[in-house]
Amino acid sequence: MKYFENKNIDKVYQKTLNILYVGLFLLVLGIVLFGYSIFKDEEVKPTLLDDILVNNPVEDAYGYIDIISEPVLFAEYGEGEKKAYFVEDEEYLYVVEMGDQKYNEIVAQDYPVRVEGSTVWADDDLKEIAIETLNESLDEENQLLVSEYDDIFGPLTLDLDVTPLFMNDWILIIGLVLGVIALVVLLAFFVSKVRYRSSLKKMSFEEKEKIKKEINDEKKAFYYKNASVYLTENYIVNLANRFEAIAYKEIVWMYPYTLRYYGVKTYQSIMVVTKDQKKHTICYMNVLTKANKEVYQEIYETILQKNPEILDGFTKENKDKMKEITNKKAS
Repeated sequence: MKYFENKNIDKVYQKTLNILYVGLFLLVLGIVLFGYSIFKDEEVKPTLLDDILVNNPVEDAYGYIDIISEPVLFAEYGEGEKKAYFVEDEEYLYVVEMGDQKYNEIVAQDYPVRVEGSTVWADDDLKEIAIETLNESLDEENQLLVSEYDDIFGPLTLDLDVTPLFMNDWILIIGLVLGVIALVVLLAFFVSKVRYRSSLKKMSFEEKEKIKKEINDEKKAFYYKNASVYLTENYIVNLANRFEAIAYKEIVWMYPYTLRYYGVKTYQSIMVVTKDQKKHTICYMNVLTKANKEVYQEIYETILQKNPEILDGFTKENKDKMKEITNKKAS
């Protein structure tokens, strides 16, 4: 963009460079975090579930039970994908949740078997089913109440299919996320750079010199920062994520394109169709403010004044006329 020797275009170019710097910074930071998480030897040991229940009953704690017999199924949910079991160690009875794969792994081993997982608050339905199941084996005098569930099993179950995320895991995830964001940012930079170079290659030396002269004519050229658009004597110069110069005389059809959010007009752009049937989106702006609405309208009306033959508006009549123009060129 240095070619045009224009301070406003230089600022746009600097913003593009800033995108590159941000992308490189995020990429380096992501690599550092990812590498740290891979090479750091972090061993986190689980805590006996009974100790968690007594000392610090919280969700997502890393717990274990050394079970001494085969788990007893008493409930299943999630279309059978998840099941709840009674398990016991040398002292207590617990409730755990797991899928069939984990169950098959357990019963294939010799007891005692250490099972590990993440703590989860027991929901009311699970508590009710657990107590009902226990009551089936008790006489009428010893029937239990649902309110006694926490006294028997504690308020937590152990999900054997889930392992909590530890600090090292979070560092790894953050590193991966930053890496992905960095790649997207860098891709945006290179796409912008390729578009700019491609636009320049398509222009003749004479045309580039003419645009350069018009852009730097302070009396006849107008720069709209919020729209990233230059309006010169003969061209629309679009600087939004690219560089393209559209001659007013080449425009055949123009109409507003509106983006609404919950029925409210939020962003608006101008769709320009040139004689070669190509569509160009310019002046993409937030039109929630009065100032931006006025700028948008000024740009739109100025373009129409530069070429009174432009078909104005997305109407059936204009669509039909465009079809006629297209058919004539095809024939």
